[in-house]
Amino acid sequence: IPEDLMEECKKAFAVSPKDRLPALHLPHKNQFIPNKLEVEKKEVAEPALNPRVLRNDSIARTWWKKDDTFWVPRANVIVSLKTPLIYASAENNVKARLFSDLVRDALEEYSYDAELAGLQYNVSLDSRGLFLDVSGYNDKLPVLLEQVVTTMRDLDIKEDRFEIVRERLIRGYSNWQLQSSYHQVGDYTNWLNAPERDFIVEELAAELPSVTLEGVRLFQKQMLGQVFIEVYVHGNMYKEDALKATDMVESILKPRVLPKAQWPILRSLILTKGSNYVFRKTLKDPANVNHCVETWFYVGSREDRDTRTKTLLLDQMLHEPAFDQLRTKEQLGYIVFSGPRAFSTTYGFRFLIQSEMTPEFLDSRIEAFLMRYADTLEKMSETEFEGHKRSLIVRRLEKLRNLDQESTRHWNQITNEYYDFELAQRDAAQIKLLTKPEVIEFFNQRLNPASSHRARLSIHLQAQGKAEGVDKRQEEAQKKADEEPSPGDAVKTAEEITDVRLYKAGLTASSGARPVKDINEYEDTDAKL
Repeated sequence: IPEDLMEECKKAFAVSPKDRLPALHLPHKNQFIPNKLEVEKKEVAEPALNPRVLRNDSIARTWWKKDDTFWVPRANVIVSLKTPLIYASAENNVKARLFSDLVRDALEEYSYDAELAGLQYNVSLDSRGLFLDVSGYNDKLPVLLEQVVTTMRDLDIKEDRFEIVRERLIRGYSNWQLQSSYHQVGDYTNWLNAPERDFIVEELAAELPSVTLEGVRLFQKQMLGQVFIEVYVHGNMYKEDALKATDMVESILKPRVLPKAQWPILRSLILTKGSNYVFRKTLKDPANVNHCVETWFYVGSREDRDTRTKTLLLDQMLHEPAFDQLRTKEQLGYIVFSGPRAFSTTYGFRFLIQSEMTPEFLDSRIEAFLMRYADTLEKMSETEFEGHKRSLIVRRLEKLRNLDQESTRHWNQITNEYYDFELAQRDAAQIKLLTKPEVIEFFNQRLNPASSHRARLSIHLQAQGKAEGVDKRQEEAQKKADEEPSPGDAVKTAEEITDVRLYKAGLTASSGARPVKDINEYEDTDAKL
């Protein structure tokens, strides 16, 4: 080692801590690095399909399931704060969105260490109110949960951060209207299926300029002051951990009781038999040349297992033929989807196409496909039909791949309030019973263009721009279409929705979700695990 280098090293070593360069230091201690990674594996004959209810009173409910499948030192904790305020108006919705964004902004530096140590969190809105999700290594998960809930309660919103976050949201709303048309169309379909409590981006963006810092501060207190707390804990956490998490949220927020009669009730609009609607919207981006159509057929209630399984089986049978016809053979566009589409309480089947060709033409090709498929279905052999049933059953009973996937399955049933934790197994049993004549009758009533009972809603997003040569391509495609038997005049005769309020006023709202089992049946009676 050179002497001059050794001399420099000695000098550096002799420097006192006070005189050292502040930029040269070891990383600070990360409080989120887990110390306990043990998993107590307990053999079970069969993994439980549902979580258990440990607490259920006027202020809070606790769902819990100890991981009995994946045996990893991880957990997922979800906290839902039910409140009717967030969806009472578009202005309230914007305030709640700003609040959740400001919470994340305030925790950005704090949560960095947590992320490095394998912990993640999110604060956002869900259909029933505020939504908080914390996941990762379970050992230090409660530390992060406590800090996030405390920040929600104590958030001191500064003027400069408020303006930055509000400007960010303004840009977000503006950019949403400039994205691909197929990314936008679903929001309009949701909006037109919701009786109330649902707002599109244009409505939210219109409220944002008038929302003030003081308004968000006041709303923060109102929103958190009276809620119902619903907690879901899943993974390497015990009963006492789940109850402690719930107690922690309650003790930090100290909310007033939200009477059960004031809990949000999720409903959807019911399209009447024979109805045929179209909603047209011009896209904001003048450079966008891609139109989009989403055509949705109402088939019934989401809780009706017979209706749902017939729809799933139809998807299994016609998904590939639809893509082959509309995308591969007709080359209508690169984006072609088909499949079941559920809303809060209703169920249906949708086709979605993004293309440079006009929405009316795309919609007519969907009709032509359905008319053609009626014949395909009639001619399908029993062997092929039974093969589709087996394939669908295999898909429905596919094993869960990880803890997160199981948590998502549980939480979907909790948040939609059906509590149908055995959905896949019961669906599979129902699919076995379906016969070809039943499915043909169902298709002919709900999807066939010849049906007088069909209920249809089509969303047409119209681009301002036009791709070079598209007129000629569509003209040639139309000539080929004219040579085929006519699929009917549903596209031409559809009733246009020009007044959304009037449209919604003319439809009946569904009942709210009705649980497949009383929640008391999920209450825990087992010995401590």
